[in-house]
Amino acid sequence: MDRKERTVFVTILINGLLILFKFWLSAASGSLALRSSAIHSLADLAIGVFVLIGLFLSRTKLAAAAQNGARAVENWVALLVSAAIFYVGLDIVGEVLAGEPPDLRNLGPITLASLVTVVVAYVIARYKLYVGRQTDSPALIASGYHSQVDIYASIVVVAGLGGAALGLENLDTAAAAIVVVMIFLSGFEIAAAAITALRHREQLQVEAEDAHGHLHSHGWFRIYAPIASLALIALYFLTGIYTVQPGEVAVVRRFGKVIEEAEPGMHYRWPSPIETVDVVALDLVRRIETGPLQMLTGDENLISVRASVQFSVGDASAFVLNVSAPDDLVLQAGVGALRQSVGEDAVDAVLTVDKTAIQEKAAKAAQASLDRSAAGIRIVGVQLLESAPPPEVADAFRDVASAREDRNTFVNEALAYRNEVLPTARGDADTARQAARAYAAEKLASSAGDAANFEARRQAYAAAPDITRQRLYLEAVEKSLAGAKKFVMDPTIIPQSTDLWITQPGKAQLLPPMQ
Repeated sequence: MDRKERTVFVTILINGLLILFKFWLSAASGSLALRSSAIHSLADLAIGVFVLIGLFLSRTKLAAAAQNGARAVENWVALLVSAAIFYVGLDIVGEVLAGEPPDLRNLGPITLASLVTVVVAYVIARYKLYVGRQTDSPALIASGYHSQVDIYASIVVVAGLGGAALGLENLDTAAAAIVVVMIFLSGFEIAAAAITALRHREQLQVEAEDAHGHLHSHGWFRIYAPIASLALIALYFLTGIYTVQPGEVAVVRRFGKVIEEAEPGMHYRWPSPIETVDVVALDLVRRIETGPLQMLTGDENLISVRASVQFSVGDASAFVLNVSAPDDLVLQAGVGALRQSVGEDAVDAVLTVDKTAIQEKAAKAAQASLDRSAAGIRIVGVQLLESAPPPEVADAFRDVASAREDRNTFVNEALAYRNEVLPTARGDADTARQAARAYAAEKLASSAGDAANFEARRQAYAAAPDITRQRLYLEAVEKSLAGAKKFVMDPTIIPQSTDLWITQPGKAQLLPPMQ
């Protein structure tokens, strides 16, 4: 292995380590630009491998031999590599056009660590150019110039990460879009070289000079640079297309100021950093649950409470501008409101009958707290999932609860007895009352009738005393002798004793003698 081959081999190893480092940084930060830069370095690694293969073939003079099969395999492998590079680039383009900012984290240390990638890319490029000029190797010089593109890509990535660390998260996406263009250019370079080699049935030369001493890579770069620039600009403006789903609203900000709230549908806004869009789901009910919390009741008892808070977005603009961690904000407001509500009631009420009232009061208090913060959040409800005494006094609370249940049992039995006896007593009282009223009415009516009868007889007596006296006498006799046998005797018969000769059934009876 001569100096040229050793140089390419060493740079391939360093480039491989650099690629692994970039992928690790991308995973640690969630940066789309770092992942794009790693893919670009992977393309540079593939080009280095093909250059090394070309140097080996040139040194062994296999290029002049009839090794068309080996050349064809190498060319087809190059085409597959370029296709893989294009596929990965299109995948990143899809993420860029999605318009969703990546979940970035650890931006400060990751940005500083990314500076190492710029230094390593610079060392690789300078090393290739130095050895290429020392050994008069056009392929190595061209590979060095190609590696300089990786320097620019690393600088763009560092700039994007730095901007994201300062609060402009969309700069990471913009940096990824720029690096994607470089990835497409590298893939095109490998594909063009492979197709040319297949057409002429010659050795693959990704980096070489033509008959006039010009580097191929820079020739096609001058041709396609304007096209790539226009494609980059078009890609930049396409990032302004966004879609709002039903039940969502998009808050559009221009340089940080809210200019509109877009309704569901497809819309367009100026690309970042001029305008940014935050899509907020208004119909989504979010739920956050507290852990077991020790709270003091109104009668100074300690209980353990666990609750959940359901909330949704009421004002999208206020939610986007004033809230950075909605779950934490709602959790703090809900816990504070719950402590206030529990502190206003006795422990018995909290554990048994007043849970619904406590939940309603806590929801109102939490909503008032969020309204004072202009958070744009609407509390749907607060639910007590668990309320129990501390373990140290749980047995005593259970005894109290059992006594309360016994008391409720006795009270319910007494109420049942009362409900059974009272209706009967009321019925008997009503019966006696109605009987008394009927008796009184009867006596009054009878007295009134007797008085009217007496008055009528008095008036008749006053009109005809003799006749009336005789009639009253007969009526009295008739009434007193009703049902008795009566004998009518001739007044000429004078009985000689006081015996009455009443006929006995079946016996002969002698009448007194007539005088």
